[in-house]
Amino acid sequence: MARKPTYVVIAEELRRRIEARELKSGDRLPPERELVEEFGVARMTVRHALDLLQAEGMIDRRRGRAGGTFARALPPVVNLCGERGLLAQLEDHGVAVRSEEIYAGERIPPRIAAVAFGLGEESAVAAREYLHYADGAPAFFETVFVRPAREDCVAGSSLRCESMEGEHGCEDIITPSVASDAERGHLQLSVSTPLQRVARQVLVGQDTVAFATIVLRPDAALLRVAS
Repeated sequence: MARKPTYVVIAEELRRRIEARELKSGDRLPPERELVEEFGVARMTVRHALDLLQAEGMIDRRRGRAGGTFARALPPVVNLCGERGLLAQLEDHGVAVRSEEIYAGERIPPRIAAVAFGLGEESAVAAREYLHYADGAPAFFETVFVRPAREDCVAGSSLRCESMEGEHGCEDIITPSVASDAERGHLQLSVSTPLQRVARQVLVGQDTVAFATIVLRPDAALLRVAS
């Protein structure tokens, strides 16, 4: 197995300290020179580690006399398998949520969706795009493809799916990813920002009635999978 780059190892240790509350929200991280001495690496390696944590939304870097590197509050944890939808769970954490439909029309769905719908690869279906905001900042970008003749089963965003019991449910696949140009623009991300991508099938019984791709900013929410 290939060894992890040193900057990744350093980032993981600093992330552990933040998650363990050894560094609380607003606490100042040690200066770069102290981290260089602690880990026995070059200053550039430390900076790469801090770049990674900043991209993940774990730290803030401030300039000026009162500047430095500070731990940020961890984003709320939401359960993909929860009985309440992801947006409702964010609201339970006190987050102000707002959703905006930015596209409605027809598109050719991804191949995995076309297969689940029993369609040919060039068949277009109803499609919608949503941009979801958390406390006024863009947090989730979602594209929903709806199976023909099953539009009545999908009222809108899959993130508002309330129940995973009975005949209705969702199946999710989570993968690490980078954003497309359009996704970066909507979510206001830099080119190198890592993010999580969820491929979601919305089910009624054994039938897939919708397929959604959900991209979320790393500082918007932490995903948990527990039934």
